Amino acid sequence: MEPWELSQGYLEINRHDLRENARRVMDTVGCPVIGVVKCDGYGVSAAEAAAAWQSAGVSMLAVSEPEEALALRRAGFRKTDILLLSPDLVDALISEGIILTVTGPENARLYAAMSNGRPVRVHVAADTGMGRFGLRWDDPEEFRAVYETPGLSFEGCFSHFAASFETSGRMTALQLERFLSLTEALAAEGFPVGLRHIANSCAALRFPETRLDAVRIGSALVGRLPVTVPVELHRVGAYQAMVVDVRTLRRGDTTGYGAICRVRRDMKVAVVALGHQQGFSLVHRPECFRVRDLLRYVHGLLRSRHTPQTVLYRGQALPVVGRVGTQFTLVDVSGIDLAPGQYVSANVDMMLPPPRRRYV
Repeated sequence: MEPWELSQGYLEINRHDLRENARRVMDTVGCPVIGVVKCDGYGVSAAEAAAAWQSAGVSMLAVSEPEEALALRRAGFRKTDILLLSPDLVDALISEGIILTVTGPENARLYAAMSNGRPVRVHVAADTGMGRFGLRWDDPEEFRAVYETPGLSFEGCFSHFAASFETSGRMTALQLERFLSLTEALAAEGFPVGLRHIANSCAALRFPETRLDAVRIGSALVGRLPVTVPVELHRVGAYQAMVVDVRTLRRGDTTGYGAICRVRRDMKVAVVALGHQQGFSLVHRPECFRVRDLLRYVHGLLRSRHTPQTVLYRGQALPVVGRVGTQFTLVDVSGIDLAPGQYVSANVDMMLPPPRRRYV
């Protein structure tokens, strides 16, 4: 018996869709792709995501944590270049040939001190507006201090877009201008800029001018982007939740914690092993730095009042009854021939580690 068969739910992942998404991205961008497989491959597993990228011809992967890089090496990706996108220093990273990220003169010196006579492979991170990692794009002295550090092999320079999902593209254009100005100035001084990359999934697919020497693609592999892009991608990953019980609620019965939902008619309901624990219907706190963000959030709440969450059974949408639970949720199955042991399909937050995965 397979492990997923012992569980009340599992994440189903179509390998063909993964490979097809990788191929379509490659065909669209027309330049080298760095396959980002952080967060366990955006939910499909880093090894599966890496294999999909390799099937499309990608020769460099990127991760955000040291353990992710070393896990890929253990999984058999021995000859593939792997870039660690955050600053970190683990001896094993250097011995495994992982490409490290330089975010300033201090960690450049730390890397060099660990070189043991062999140049440490690095990419230099530039902050052009994201404000998270990297040297300020307009601080030439800091860049000179980095590039003059001995013991490092400078193979690339990158930045990251903060708002490539926005309609106007103004911030994206500004960051691109800053990055190009920086890399041109570095090259003019004779510094080895190497591979220039700044575009993430949204930018690479929406703004062709951001496709420099390479692009970094992550979420597009699973077809889960916050905006529409000019390439059709498969949405990968659907949670299959088991029906553990079927029962009848009478008119006037209440459901869930707080008993805030009172049913208005007799209905047949299924108890489904699905809830917040599996990443279903999570409500995130709004980041209301702008008034329009708050208004958009409130508008979404008002709309959701009239559009209940649903799960799918053989293509038919079944509405949730009452509150979504931590582990179990009720759905209306009136008129549906559904029995315990069968499964319904739900869209969940792929960034939460699933208890089981099944590949088809």
